[in-house]
Amino acid sequence: MDELNESTSKSKIRKSLMLYRNELADKPRLSRAIADKVLPMLSGNVMVYISIGSEVDTAYIVDMLMSVQNVTVFAPYTENGIITPKKLVARFAPDRMGNLPRDCYCSEHYPPKLDYCITPLLGFNDRGYRIGYGKGCYDKFFARCNTFKIGLAYSGQAIKFEQEATDVPLDCCVTEKNVIYF
Repeated sequence: MDELNESTSKSKIRKSLMLYRNELADKPRLSRAIADKVLPMLSGNVMVYISIGSEVDTAYIVDMLMSVQNVTVFAPYTENGIITPKKLVARFAPDRMGNLPRDCYCSEHYPPKLDYCITPLLGFNDRGYRIGYGKGCYDKFFARCNTFKIGLAYSGQAIKFEQEATDVPLDCCVTEKNVIYF
């Protein structure tokens, strides 16, 4: 994505990154390579986004974590732009916001201390800031939650852009090629 520069609007950057991600070949192999890098990093309470569209697929990550004794898996439930971590008990097809059917979540209220949060993104810069879909849901969540923030991305999603005052940086980003700490 080198053809874009810092003066390009986030709207144009989002469109370019969506196009890149939609046209990327061999996403299943790349997603598995990313999963193989991130899984050994995780323990405790882990929130993992439920992938939609051309995002890095998290189904394998969720399934593997749900079978590990020392891990409790949470998924974000987004309602009115607010993300709430909910304990997962099953995984089915998500809606367009990445929410699972309500019976996939534990009915008890869990206000967890999340050890790790796996977050989706359209792009990331060399300072750890991410470009999402533009609603600010994850930035608002990160502003009120002290957790180790891990972005999942294909290596071609690295791009130059200037973050905004409300953006919250990731702690690291995992691609098919490497783990990048910020």
